[in-house]
Amino acid sequence: MFSPADYELAARVTGLPVPKTDAERAAAAPVVAQILREYNRALPAAPGFEDPNMRNMGATRSLNAPPNVTQPEVKIALERRLQAGVIDPDDMAEAAELAEMLTENPGLVDFLLELIQEAQMTSEASGEFLSQQRPMEYDMPNYGGQYSVLNAPNTTQVPASIRYQALS
Repeated sequence: MFSPADYELAARVTGLPVPKTDAERAAAAPVVAQILREYNRALPAAPGFEDPNMRNMGATRSLNAPPNVTQPEVKIALERRLQAGVIDPDDMAEAAELAEMLTENPGLVDFLLELIQEAQMTSEASGEFLSQQRPMEYDMPNYGGQYSVLNAPNTTQVPASIRYQALS
């Protein structure tokens, strides 16, 4: 027979009540033996997740693979290059070289370079849009707008409207 702690463990695992009498313990003995045999064994991998790099496959663990920590210096260098901005062709070549070091997939590198070029074009277009001065007839400083000729910087080259020149 088993100890009372073994029966209690088996009861917790199976969700059944703890056996109290000798007859109940004898009836529960095969289940307790099986639970004790398999208690510390790892479960087989879940279907579709037989990859040897997958870990922590238990019910309360993450199904994600461990993080890829290869070449951290290259990742940091690429991150800093992208944060600093890709301004000229030399910067683009450096970003491409770093991306090629990180991945062996040329399609992914091409996608990254296209994404950088698209971001540059978008930022240039939005910069041109934001730098345009709106016509003076739309300048309404008392209606809560964020920009007005009245609160424009003093160093601007845009002349104030004739209506508001007397206020300055």
